[in-house]
Amino acid sequence: MKKTDSNPFVMNRRLVLRGAGGLMLGLPLLETFMPRKASAQTATRSPFVLIVVGDNGVVQAGVNLSGGGEPEMFWPTATGTLTKDKMAADKATRSTGELSDYADKLLIVRGINLPFSSTGCSHSAADAQILTGAKITSGSTNCKAMGISVDTAIAQAQNPPGRDPLVCHAGMFSPGGTGFDIPGYVSYITPQQPRVYIDSPYKAYQQIIGVIGNGTTSTSAEAQAQMLRANRSKSINDLLRPQIQALLNRTDLSQSDRDRLNQHLTAIRDIEVQMTTSTTITVPDADVSTMKSIDPKPYDQSTRDTAVKLFMELMAFSAAADYSRVAVLKIGDRIDDHLYTYMGQSAKFHDVSHRQVPNAVNFHNYIDRMMLNYFKYLLDTVSQYNTPTGPLMDQGVTIYTNQCATGAHSFSNIPWIQAGTANGYFKQGQYVVVGSGQQPGGSQDGKGGDGSMSGINKTMNTLLTAAGVTKTGGAPTDNFGDSSLPKGLLSEMLA
Repeated sequence: MKKTDSNPFVMNRRLVLRGAGGLMLGLPLLETFMPRKASAQTATRSPFVLIVVGDNGVVQAGVNLSGGGEPEMFWPTATGTLTKDKMAADKATRSTGELSDYADKLLIVRGINLPFSSTGCSHSAADAQILTGAKITSGSTNCKAMGISVDTAIAQAQNPPGRDPLVCHAGMFSPGGTGFDIPGYVSYITPQQPRVYIDSPYKAYQQIIGVIGNGTTSTSAEAQAQMLRANRSKSINDLLRPQIQALLNRTDLSQSDRDRLNQHLTAIRDIEVQMTTSTTITVPDADVSTMKSIDPKPYDQSTRDTAVKLFMELMAFSAAADYSRVAVLKIGDRIDDHLYTYMGQSAKFHDVSHRQVPNAVNFHNYIDRMMLNYFKYLLDTVSQYNTPTGPLMDQGVTIYTNQCATGAHSFSNIPWIQAGTANGYFKQGQYVVVGSGQQPGGSQDGKGGDGSMSGINKTMNTLLTAAGVTKTGGAPTDNFGDSSLPKGLLSEMLA
């Protein structure tokens, strides 16, 4: 379909509406604009990948920093088929039970290891490896990866040219910090060049709707465009109302397409309203200009819960609108030092993870459950979207992981939970153990795990292949990460 004066809608990789000043709105995949040969059972887009990375590890069986044992409070009680009833029964003792509503969609994988030992701060070393499978720089509290991250590889292969992945951060520290007060980077553009996070939901929203470019750097022109949009008092829906109305008036638009468009536009309004009402300023009307009220204070910990959920809504929206085929959210910084309250006791998460406060194990388990409920919120949001090729959830993979395995800096048995099959590529409704059978807890204090069987690089190979990033001739990607690591995929994950 070619663009003409009477037909301003172009269907290639992405259908967009464009307004004055470069403002644009990505739309969901619509059957009316699909190629004639496409059917409702045929996927027409590469699978999306959404990744949430937490901090400080989880409570699982192993050895703590004091040399004592830790209880198993994370993984399901039995491998094999996951059902809602089984996971609900686990909920009292295993934090993964919080995800019981999605049991048939989940693939929970134990046995994934970070291959390289820490050379300084174990948290920083873990961040640098979790999405890269790369060696890390030495002798620094701020380790850097010596390779690109999986989100960069997916974006380069599957996004429109020049379109960066959507990479966001809900934490306490801004870029440029020194010592331990750093965001903790997981996304790498090139070796030793971390990608600067988007720290404000407002800026992430602007990036998706085309206000401030591709998110790498802000030129003066982009900054002016940002200010112009910030001063506008209408929703993106209102600003593009003529184009939206023209699309809805098309006689060839099916009822299901109309429903999807209304769902999409409602999602935008819901995000805008939450951005408006989540601040300390009470505004009677859902005015987009007030979204900027949270923007100057992205590290305000009193609004972090709101920021996490908004980022997750924007990640799902980005996938539905085909803004980016990959998005990442880091919760926390190099460490997560956010102040949590449990049973009337308030403490920094990092202190809890190192068992420096009373009742620390149960406190940590409480935070693990909170993180998995954030992940459930993301799954709830992704599940709301339907497309002509079926539920959005089934067309990609949504992942929760953590920089470390435990608060003792273990690099073995990294948490890995995913939902969705990526168009049938992954197993679902299963809890599997991969690799060499290393015992839970694995190596401690930032020492690399046994990468010979289940290194994170093999997980990245599997993820890249699922996302359609293959070698010449369509062969699976089997060599992501450091060249010294064994090649291959994690076959236990494959459908």
